[in-house]
Amino acid sequence: MSMINHKKSKNILRLLGIIFIFFFLSNNFASACTGFTYSEGEEVLVGSNEDWYDYDFWIRFLVAEGDTYGRMIFENKWPIPPDPNWRCPQVGMNEQGLFYDCFATPYLRPVNSSGKPYYYNSNDHYKYSLESYCLSVCSTIDEVLDLYDEYNLEHMERYQVLWVDKTGASIIIEGDDIVFKQGDYQVVTNFIQTHPWLGGYPCWRYDTAVSMLENMNELTVEYFTSICNATHQTGSYPSVYSGVYDLNQEILYLYYFYNYDDLVIIDLEEELLLGEHVYFLADLFEGFNNPPNKPLINGPKSGKPNTEYEFTFNSTDPNDDAVMYIIKWGDGNSEWTEYSDSGEEITLKHTWNSKGKFTIKAKAIDINESESEWSEFIVTMPRNKYINSNFNLLGLLFDRFPNAFLILQYILRL
Repeated sequence: MSMINHKKSKNILRLLGIIFIFFFLSNNFASACTGFTYSEGEEVLVGSNEDWYDYDFWIRFLVAEGDTYGRMIFENKWPIPPDPNWRCPQVGMNEQGLFYDCFATPYLRPVNSSGKPYYYNSNDHYKYSLESYCLSVCSTIDEVLDLYDEYNLEHMERYQVLWVDKTGASIIIEGDDIVFKQGDYQVVTNFIQTHPWLGGYPCWRYDTAVSMLENMNELTVEYFTSICNATHQTGSYPSVYSGVYDLNQEILYLYYFYNYDDLVIIDLEEELLLGEHVYFLADLFEGFNNPPNKPLINGPKSGKPNTEYEFTFNSTDPNDDAVMYIIKWGDGNSEWTEYSDSGEEITLKHTWNSKGKFTIKAKAIDINESESEWSEFIVTMPRNKYINSNFNLLGLLFDRFPNAFLILQYILRL
């Protein structure tokens, strides 16, 4: 491995740590990802839901070179100042049947590795990722542990990693602590298992996966898919993709946005024969998505200028995807909403500052950027009514012909 200046790598890792802290302080860290594994003889399966707010994921295939193993890695956008085009590796499996997955956690700073060098490798495709390096040169859990022991792990203060090899051995590396598999299965979500109060245990996804594994009659890909289905999420942090990994066959059964009827099978051995290449995840499932329905708009149909009124908007998505709304108020003002669950009614307020008839337009957009048709709703801000009926005619005359009052005054003076 080619190492560079220790001070530079330390600063880069600290910068990454600051980015992780900022992101997870401003987002719900406990709402992302579920992982589980079970081994029975030579059969070893891993299941995972990757729940995230950003839906752009790629699958990169890196071939064996020198002492490295061929591997596939899921990556997403995570630009950093030293390298704005850098993509962050999240999940991976290599041709030796070694697997890893990262899970966000609350802050817990590792301290036991202080004084050790920070990982940085200019020859590694991902440069800053100890996990991707382990995947490139390791084949067993023991080898992974030996490598982790060489480096400072302070950068793991906001995440933990599940590692599984094809023998069925698995561990959760939390930073300072390591949780070894007990029995036939292991489950991980987003709380820290050695400090379960960090991350909000009890976690319904964790408990659901444990219960289903304990009551499993047969270890099959279909049953692991059903666990993914039972633990998937919608809303602001949906399950962008789900995977069942057969570590001995080196095959991935892949699903997109919790549509478990649409399956893509990826054979790692066959993909590596194609050389290094990348798939954009959504392209593998092109055409599966349906646009959301036209939003329903409800609210008052008339009112007074300079008065605030409430309107509700509601759209359902055929794929049960989260949706956001574009609202045009008909007076030159418009706004975008945050994503909300399919069928969840949202309420917005608006004030018109002039009289007239205004057409509210609304469109729903799902998390796959499929758009509904526009809905329309007409609101009238009427003119002021005159109380004295004797002056209604004159009032209408003066409204339509503003100079008529001056002409009338001139006639009366004659």
